[in-house]
Amino acid sequence: MALIPADIIEDVRIQTDIVNLVGEYVKLEKKGRNYTGACPFHQERDPSFTVNPEKQMFYCFGCQAGGSAIKFLMLIESLTFVESVRRLANRAGINLPDLEKSGDDKKAAREERAWRANAEAGDFYHHYLLNSPEAKPAREYLAGRGLSQETINTFKIGYAPAAWDSLTVHMRKAGYRTEEIVETGLAVGDRNKVFDRFRNRIIFPVANAQGRVVAFGGRILGAADNQPKYLNTPETPFFNKGKILYGLHLARQAIRQAGYAVIMEGYMDVVTAHQSGIRNVMASMGTSLTADQGKLLLRYTRDIYIAYDADSAGMKAAARGLDILQQIGCRLKVISMPRDTDPDDFIRQKGAQGWNALLEGADSLLEYKMSLARTSGRDARGILDEILPNLSEIKSDIELEDGIKTVASRLNISWEAVKGEIRRYRASQRKIWVKPDKIAKNTHNILKSDKTRDALSGAEMGILKILVEKPEKLNLFRSVLGNDFIQDPLVKELYLAVVPWIDSGRFEPARLLDELGEQQAALLSRLIMEKSFGPGGTEDSAGYDPQDIDRIAEDYINVIKRNDQARKRIVFMQELAKAEKNNDIDLVNDILKKLQEIGNPE
Repeated sequence: MALIPADIIEDVRIQTDIVNLVGEYVKLEKKGRNYTGACPFHQERDPSFTVNPEKQMFYCFGCQAGGSAIKFLMLIESLTFVESVRRLANRAGINLPDLEKSGDDKKAAREERAWRANAEAGDFYHHYLLNSPEAKPAREYLAGRGLSQETINTFKIGYAPAAWDSLTVHMRKAGYRTEEIVETGLAVGDRNKVFDRFRNRIIFPVANAQGRVVAFGGRILGAADNQPKYLNTPETPFFNKGKILYGLHLARQAIRQAGYAVIMEGYMDVVTAHQSGIRNVMASMGTSLTADQGKLLLRYTRDIYIAYDADSAGMKAAARGLDILQQIGCRLKVISMPRDTDPDDFIRQKGAQGWNALLEGADSLLEYKMSLARTSGRDARGILDEILPNLSEIKSDIELEDGIKTVASRLNISWEAVKGEIRRYRASQRKIWVKPDKIAKNTHNILKSDKTRDALSGAEMGILKILVEKPEKLNLFRSVLGNDFIQDPLVKELYLAVVPWIDSGRFEPARLLDELGEQQAALLSRLIMEKSFGPGGTEDSAGYDPQDIDRIAEDYINVIKRNDQARKRIVFMQELAKAEKNNDIDLVNDILKKLQEIGNPE
């Protein structure tokens, strides 16, 4: 792996506010000195994810993921360490030196090159729309759709010339090779014959959640003939449409403020809504929703509205997407669009006020699916069978009771009948598996439970906790216990990693975290973020009182000493039994003397 100088890594770390970074992916709430939210790395309903701004660290008490801002970006974006540092350096305006690249770095460099190519293409299309006489019909079309210049600039809408290779020629002049232009989906063909993918189309750049252009959508201008009305960038090594939501990068803050998100179908739906002040919206680009897209949204909210076109295809797409989103923990509602309208049409006609009224009348998932089943002519039994999978997915007792009431009322059957059907359905579907959020909750409880840690383990962890908070106490422990007193292998590994940093006088947990292995980093993160543990492994909910820290340290030392005495005594007793069996009187007396010297551990 290419080496980035330590001073540059430290600059990147210092200039990255971890709360702001994490806040782009997770809805955080301030609680005391920390910020908490739902963990983006595993499914959970009780937030166990914590960010500490003072120590510039994060930690999840559920899945034990933890570390610095660099580590967070590595996990959330599936990056290598170098890729993460590069991304954060770019964000902070820090220049990195050119480095010899390893395989991982070359992959990151290719991705970065693809982003830059897309950005270059986006600038070309946008500039062409604004300035070329050829693009006048495109400008008139957008004006006719009611788009302001500000909105066109915000979404960087552009125009692709009708010529076969206008963009390709431009990209070559900008320094991009033909194979790069084809690989990013901007052109099609081979070295012998290459032409632009998008021609005579209005261009909508598609950005990821961080605002980097990864693809394009193009609407045909004029008669479609045999061409599709909309043409999108194909799947590439740098773009997967099932992991992107159009407009999410512009909607994140509005989603946090509103507390919910709205998913639409098309580009113009989102653009028109945004111009009308409705900014917590995004689009699935005409495709069925995926679990990856749902997980993107769960970083910001669980409450999601679906606003698809009122045609049969839109309704079917909504139904498929709703089931997927419910399964990963979303709370869902469906906005019923008036017949022959889409959100773009409706908002241009009724404005934000009309849209808000439409939101208020949105159906719950159960109501929507019951209505859909009715239109197919099903009776009460058939409708109940249709929605049982959705009812059984509801984990909250309160939400389930509301759902049962709704279904019973709409189908004119008793609550008990609905409950009985749910029980039977769950029994028929039951499999031997453990739900991720239950694992997280149980693990969190196990970590805090004194029943699962004996006195020795609690003392070892406690000593390491003190060293993390009060590094100057190292000399106390070392002078009494030496350097080889820890029995737990993982705790010992972390202790041996921490000690040199303390000895050097430069112990900074956030810096050390980036040099540790996964398990060591998780343990260090836990020690830093958890409250202190008292002797014997019990949690001291008040934390360490500075005036009591020497007493607590002494208690830990005594636990270690007693354990050491007990281990030595066991060894001597085994040796004594052998000596007595061999009738070795001198050895028996020698061992008895040693046993007397170590005494009986309390």
